[in-house]
Amino acid sequence: MSAVAYIIGIAFLVWVILPLFKKDSTWVSLYMEVDELADRKQRVYGNIADLEFDFAMGRLSEKDFTNIRQSFLSEAGRVIEKLEAQKSSKLMDRIQDDISQLGKKKKKKKSKSTAHVFCIECGSENLVEAKFCMKCGKELS
Repeated sequence: MSAVAYIIGIAFLVWVILPLFKKDSTWVSLYMEVDELADRKQRVYGNIADLEFDFAMGRLSEKDFTNIRQSFLSEAGRVIEKLEAQKSSKLMDRIQDDISQLGKKKKKKKSKSTAHVFCIECGSENLVEAKFCMKCGKELS
């Protein structure tokens, strides 16, 4: 009798947990997909910023810069397109409201660390934590 109870218990757990891993079945998976897309968008934007910095520092030729930047921009466009498609459903609107509520708490924390310093050499704006100018490379004091 106990073997039957174990089998029933395992079957029940699988029945409860399995929908969480299906991409189109629950709001949890939709939330995870939107979160992954938002992270991917931030990574692509970071890559573009790094690429522009490398080009400004003379580490890339103009041809390489143009080609790589175009591929990053295409990737960013695809990600944004997927995010917009997700936002169009009513379920996603509800989840987006939840995300925006969470984002408000995070924004308060981030506002302290978003101060900027200006480079004496070129006048460009840099983060307070930066040791070197992001545009010209001069050491910030």
